[in-house]
Amino acid sequence: MKLFKFCTLLFYLFFTYPSFSAEVFDEKVLFKKGDWEVVLLRFDDRSTACIAKNGLGNKEFQIYVNAKVEELAIFYDESDINETLKIFQFAVDDLASWYTESPYLDSGWLIMDLTSGSDKAVIELIQEIRKGQELFHLDDNNKIISSFSLKGSAASVNELVKCIEEQGF
Repeated sequence: MKLFKFCTLLFYLFFTYPSFSAEVFDEKVLFKKGDWEVVLLRFDDRSTACIAKNGLGNKEFQIYVNAKVEELAIFYDESDINETLKIFQFAVDDLASWYTESPYLDSGWLIMDLTSGSDKAVIELIQEIRKGQELFHLDDNNKIISSFSLKGSAASVNELVKCIEEQGF
C-alpha cells in the first residue's frame, strides 16, 4: 500500500507541475562602478550565474553567464517594445551595429545568445563595450530606442570575468 501511495504521489508531482525551474536564492553584489554592477546569483538548485548589468530607471542592459548560457539582454519595465522587434540590434558609440536576426524573448527580456557567434566576434563586441562611452539599442529601422552609459563597463567586465572563472564556467 505504501508503494502505491508513493507511486501516486510521484505521478502527481511529475504531471501536475509543468517544470521545475530554479528560483533565485541569493543575490550578492560583487562590484559596483558608475551605472554598472556585477552580481553573483545563487539559485535554489545550487547553480549560479554571473551578471554584469546596467540598469537605471525602467530599463536594464546585462551580460548574463552561467554554466549553460552566455547572453546579452535588454529589458524595459512597462513597455512592449521588445515584443515588436524582429531583430535585436545595438551599437556602441558611432561604431557599426551588432545584431541577431534570431533573438528570443523571456519574461520581457530581449536576448542575444553570444555562443551563436564566433569567439573572435564576441571578444570584439566585449572590447567595444569595455572601451565605449554609450550603447544604443536600435529598432528594426536603425533608430535609437534607448541608450545605456558604458561608464564603469571596463572594470565591470573585468569583475565579470573573475566571477566566471571563480564559478568555473
